[in-house]
Amino acid sequence: GPPRGGPPQGGPPRGGPPPRTPAQRLLDSLFEECFRLAYAFEPDGLLDSSKNLRVLWVRALLASAGQLQDDIAAQLLPRASRWVVSPPFVPLWQPVLKKLEWIRQRTEFIDGVFDGFLARLDEGQGLPETQCVLIGSGYDTRALRYRREGLTFFEVDLPAVLKVKRRMRQRYLDELAQEARILPTTAEPVELGVDLNEAAGTVVQRLSAVGFNVAVPTLVICEAVLFYLSPPAKQKLLGEFSALFAQATPPSAIVLTDNLAPFLRSERFDEAEAYIADAGLRLVQHDTLWNGAIQFVHAESANYTRDL
Repeated sequence: GPPRGGPPQGGPPRGGPPPRTPAQRLLDSLFEECFRLAYAFEPDGLLDSSKNLRVLWVRALLASAGQLQDDIAAQLLPRASRWVVSPPFVPLWQPVLKKLEWIRQRTEFIDGVFDGFLARLDEGQGLPETQCVLIGSGYDTRALRYRREGLTFFEVDLPAVLKVKRRMRQRYLDELAQEARILPTTAEPVELGVDLNEAAGTVVQRLSAVGFNVAVPTLVICEAVLFYLSPPAKQKLLGEFSALFAQATPPSAIVLTDNLAPFLRSERFDEAEAYIADAGLRLVQHDTLWNGAIQFVHAESANYTRDL
């Protein structure tokens, strides 16, 4: 799991990462130009030079370096340029791999919770009806990596992001079909296109309108999305999921690797536990990065026990 706290002395300030240096801003600009080149021959609509796309490239690179289990990320990248992060070219990226470690840490934390969630439900007779809600889904690959019978994904993000993601996913599935490789036959992810800063507090209601079932075991995932929400929106979003888990079927849970400032900035388990308890949840796992700026939280309803 991620190391507790993070780098001593001089880690990012409480509440978020440090301001970007002039060199980092220059690197950002170079990345933007590289993305334009990488997607120069892609169909219109498949270029998004946001942080979502950067993370997808990073996941592909970390997978090629053997530091992350994600065999999908690279397949969502353009055919003409994905070789840049393929295994033979990993040595060229060695100087930056250490700085990308928190992507690996947060992915492993969430995937570990997801694996445990599914294991508690699957008793050898197949997975019962199950749901996973990806808040701020971006180009997350879990709807493809965890694709299986009985599991429905709900992806919540801006409409423009979901549109690009849908085209990436379809292209990947088309490539599999051409190679005579077949994934399990399951429903496509259900999309909810909203601005979370505006929709927070009504997300569960909106999900219900597109097929979400509050009576079905559900895992809610928030991965580096709360950074972009105002404190009131954060509070509303977490509040409505707390209300959901009060009536949800075990082992419904929430897992997040995110910024919870100004509500929680501590590295201490007991302080995180108190904050989560105030929301009507029970803290199962907790860790932090960067002096508490990033919270790794796995919580579930306080109304049921761990032995399913």
